[in-house]
Amino acid sequence: MSQMRLAPQAVVASGAHAPGATPVLDIGDDIGALVVYLPEDTASGELEACPEGRPADHFHTGVHPRPIGGETVFTAVFPEVVRGSYQVLDHEGIPMAVVHVIGGHVAELDLRRR
Repeated sequence: MSQMRLAPQAVVASGAHAPGATPVLDIGDDIGALVVYLPEDTASGELEACPEGRPADHFHTGVHPRPIGGETVFTAVFPEVVRGSYQVLDHEGIPMAVVHVIGGHVAELDLRRR
């Protein structure tokens, strides 16, 4: 499974639901956010996640190309996630990675180098 990094404070990421949109992350208390960096776009243009061990409770967000560090990176932003462990799912619903979201923080998961 892949590793994650935690950002120490809230950030505003570039785009969540539409190209060019800028989401505001409403985090604090037991609500955090998750940003996933992907090697390419997904077939559906979305990325699924679910609470660990609860695939029926899956949820999704859009995947969009974003300029990061002088390159274009496909990124999925889950702007409001209740603290806990989550599985990031591939297009078949199979877990690719587990990430722990902490309230008031942004968890980052980089799947580009899997």
